[in-house]
Amino acid sequence: MLDLEEDLATTFYGADFAAIFTRQRPAAADVAVALIIGTADEEALEGRALATTRTALMPATADVRADDVLVSTQALPGLGVVVGQRFRVLDVPRRLVDGMEMEALLGSAAP
Repeated sequence: MLDLEEDLATTFYGADFAAIFTRQRPAAADVAVALIIGTADEEALEGRALATTRTALMPATADVRADDVLVSTQALPGLGVVVGQRFRVLDVPRRLVDGMEMEALLGSAAP
């Protein structure tokens, strides 16, 4: 029988596609989360410009919320991410397609 959560974790969020980040939240223990980092273009200035923002794709079971800080534990040279780089989750992650995954918009976070 299919186990969608296990298949999602091993196939898409394994070492081939995902990177491990440390999720930091005030008054909570740090947790490792597997994320697929990307970018999204959004219209800005009433459609007169495009703004590119970083995104994080993750399983819906990941405990990631708005204002959490995600710290890279490995370099992602193709994306310009260095070890220890910090990102803040800008808004509540939104569920995608079948609800098994979530996408969060990321901004930079001061150390």
